[in-house]
Amino acid sequence: MDNKQFYHFYGWLFFCAFLPFIAYIFALDAKIAGFGLTGWAWLLMLAVSVYYFLTVKATRSFPLRFWIPWLVYLVVWLAADFSFFGVQLTLQYMLPIIVGVVASSFTYDKEKLHWLYKKMFLLCLVLVLLFAYGILFYKGYTPYAAYTPMLLSVMAAVSMGAFYLSKKARFFGVYAVLFLIPFLDVTRMALLVFLVILILHFANRNILSKISFAVAGIILAIFVFNTQAFQEKTFFQGKGELTDLQSNLNYYDESNSVFNTSGRSQFYRYYEPGLKASPLVGNGPRADLYLLEKVVGGSGVSEAHNDYLSVLYNYGNIGLGLLLFGFIPTFLSLYGRFLNEKNQYRILLQTSAMILTVTFLMSMYSDNMLKSTVFFADFYFVLIGMAYAPYDDKT
Repeated sequence: MDNKQFYHFYGWLFFCAFLPFIAYIFALDAKIAGFGLTGWAWLLMLAVSVYYFLTVKATRSFPLRFWIPWLVYLVVWLAADFSFFGVQLTLQYMLPIIVGVVASSFTYDKEKLHWLYKKMFLLCLVLVLLFAYGILFYKGYTPYAAYTPMLLSVMAAVSMGAFYLSKKARFFGVYAVLFLIPFLDVTRMALLVFLVILILHFANRNILSKISFAVAGIILAIFVFNTQAFQEKTFFQGKGELTDLQSNLNYYDESNSVFNTSGRSQFYRYYEPGLKASPLVGNGPRADLYLLEKVVGGSGVSEAHNDYLSVLYNYGNIGLGLLLFGFIPTFLSLYGRFLNEKNQYRILLQTSAMILTVTFLMSMYSDNMLKSTVFFADFYFVLIGMAYAPYDDKT
């Protein structure tokens, strides 16, 4: 296998991740053929991934067997209920898995992993600077406020894993700087994701260290909870207690008068008839969009901001079950490899992919992470592919 393919593929991955932010930098709002830069970014990454899938002649070690049932179900549903937006959704769901398969076809070594970390560091540095600019000089308008912290969480997971394995403080410093983004922007799910990475990262196998960082994480969580910005964004009255969160975590409880769900409490009411009408197989790809166009047309709302709800409505309990069948066995397989692994670099990849599986499943409750493609999902599946790929110990 030619090393040029490796560097070219990952060059495209980082370029496509950065491409949507050009619209923010230059205040671009124009669309080409109905797609903005975000749309063209994932389409470009799809074309690149298909090209390398067809041209890289190497064994693909990605655990595709866990994901094939989900992929087949998507294709069958699309054939049964074909539409433009159905094609778009299907490709967005399939793209990250294709990216992961391609990533697993390369052989990795210390030099390549260091190169990847440096490139990811540069990408995240630019995004941190853009957020700082938005907060300080752009009236708090930050780029892709929900997705960007999740992209940064990939770097945070790898950096915390490197910290726990090497005990080098600079890696913890990277995590700390990245944590400031969801903290200052008050992105609540991203804050929880960062805290989970800190407390539960599987690379931290020392019991005393686990306890210490768990205590530190809890203290940090209490501090964040009591900040004025978090209180004002979280509670309708601008102030609340931890007990209020515990009793109002269900976004879709219409009796909730305490917890600010940013409008999410209405979605279940919209979807409930369709969920009851077709609970097993759902209503078809992108049926959720067509419903929202009817009930809130013209408002700009096109997503439920909950992947579980969207998948249930579009693909039913069978679809959600097949999706979870992809995630859970992949996690268990990674965990089994981790228990028997000796190489520190492979352990870093495995444990980072494992903790990001946890945070992926968490963030799906409040956002459209399955469609995040170039922002998060592509990088998550790349880590899985890397964790299964061959590693050259000789270099």
